[in-house]
Amino acid sequence: MTSDTPSGASVDVVICGGGFAGLTLARQVQREHPDLSVAVIDRLARPLPEGAFKVGESTVEMAAYYLRDVLGLAEYLDGAHLRKLGLRLFFPQPEGTTTFAERPEIGLSKFATVPSYQIDRGRFEHDLRGLIEEDGARMIEGARLDEVEMGENGAPHRVFYYGDDSPERQSLTARWVVDASGRRRLLQRQLNLGTQREADHNAVWFRIEGLLDVDDLVPAENRAWHDRVPDGKRRFSTNHLVDTGYWVWIIPLSSNKTSIGIVALKDMHPFDDFRNLERAQDWLRRKEPAFAEKLAQHEVLDFGAIRNYSHSSKQVFSADRWACTGDAAVFADPLYSPGADLIAFANCSISWMIGEEIAGRLTPEVAEEKSRFVISMSELLTRSIQVNYHIMGCPQAMGGKLFWDITAGWSVVQPLMFGKTFLDNAKRDAVRAASRNFFFLSLQMNQLFSDWAKQSRGHVGFEFIDYFVVDAIREMRDRNLVPDKPVEELVADQQENMRLLEELAQALFRIAVADVHPEHAHKLEGKWLNAWAISLDPAKWDERGLFTPRSAPRDISRVSVPLNKAFRVRELQH
Repeated sequence: MTSDTPSGASVDVVICGGGFAGLTLARQVQREHPDLSVAVIDRLARPLPEGAFKVGESTVEMAAYYLRDVLGLAEYLDGAHLRKLGLRLFFPQPEGTTTFAERPEIGLSKFATVPSYQIDRGRFEHDLRGLIEEDGARMIEGARLDEVEMGENGAPHRVFYYGDDSPERQSLTARWVVDASGRRRLLQRQLNLGTQREADHNAVWFRIEGLLDVDDLVPAENRAWHDRVPDGKRRFSTNHLVDTGYWVWIIPLSSNKTSIGIVALKDMHPFDDFRNLERAQDWLRRKEPAFAEKLAQHEVLDFGAIRNYSHSSKQVFSADRWACTGDAAVFADPLYSPGADLIAFANCSISWMIGEEIAGRLTPEVAEEKSRFVISMSELLTRSIQVNYHIMGCPQAMGGKLFWDITAGWSVVQPLMFGKTFLDNAKRDAVRAASRNFFFLSLQMNQLFSDWAKQSRGHVGFEFIDYFVVDAIREMRDRNLVPDKPVEELVADQQENMRLLEELAQALFRIAVADVHPEHAHKLEGKWLNAWAISLDPAKWDERGLFTPRSAPRDISRVSVPLNKAFRVRELQH
């Protein structure tokens, strides 16, 4: 059904917003609660444009699992969208070099076993609207949302909107109302729940006609560079050009278009310098001249911008039968493409709570717990990611942090979805007990990387690193990203994850010391360290208890040997 849905009709669930978050939630509710009626209200009507539509095109494995397995879209994704070749970073031009091929690079050489995708948002949302209608959802298009009248004491909510074919205000009543209205944040503003983060990060983006392939930035006769990622596959990555305080994304779309974005820290790169297309193009010519030269050969299709893009909330779910998802709930920093992950967490929580409420089991305490989980996950991701803006110009420190972040993501964050532990308190508590020291270790590592970037002396470095160079990390990823494991396996996995993270912390610390303080590297030789006491101030090593480890000694060569080789470290013994 479309906008001919009669005003005053009643449904079980009304979703305010028909973008990525709202449509995926509608499909999930239909699959998990087939007896419930669902309506989606959105201001846009089909056909939706391909390519030049919305940003947020890149996904990681957790979001891909949500789309493929939870929503049953595997065949559709494989046929209509591009498989992603992981994250790829090109660091600043080393001093004394002149060609793009000489920029340090980290990324995969071949596709991983667990898939992820580059999503053409216009194509995806157009197609998903049809799929949910086929399953019986009411799709009210071309409608402008007005307000939500919240029902009290179990009374239904009422959503008011204006249709595209009538000046009269219309309404739907619903047992549950979900705000998926994007940055409009209908319920957050109405209930005064939104919060803005302090850090000033800004973004602009545009789409171009055709595929801009980073392989074209390097002459074909440079076989050594091209053979590092054979068969011209770099274009399938989410490619990033990075330097201190900014990153530029390059994302291919299946509609033969390319998404380009600039994301920057305001204090280092004022928004006014790239706030419109002309200024953004000029900014790229100054910051990324080789890329800008290729970009000039393509037609620009659109342009968008967001100031101070990251936001949070005091509450996103309520036992009073309302919820927020997508940008209407929280918006984390986009560097590692966490947006669809947070949507997956929120949507799974909402669908689960709808079932619990219908069964009479949903309490205010449970809804608050799920709300805190989504909010805290967004806060954790954003804090960790935004450390990176100050260190992106240092390949050594940022390269080390990338290894830490992807390992932490595959071992701590993504298993929450694959194991559904965030919906099962018994599972959650058991797994959390096995990883209780991770948070403090992660804080210590973030400080290490910040200090490393400030003090790097260039004694270590790399030309290219495939982040699967450490077999133990690749094996950990494949082990953790398996759905529906019993709690005993999840606990065992988490215990092994913590051992690997402890070893990785020590290996990366030793590389940092080899770079910053090579004269002190011999003090670490052959020693098992306290990873929670690492510091780049050798004068504090004894005071902090660096040589008083918390755990029994282990051989870290499975991590240190490939990493030392990758970072060209010769000073340390293994």
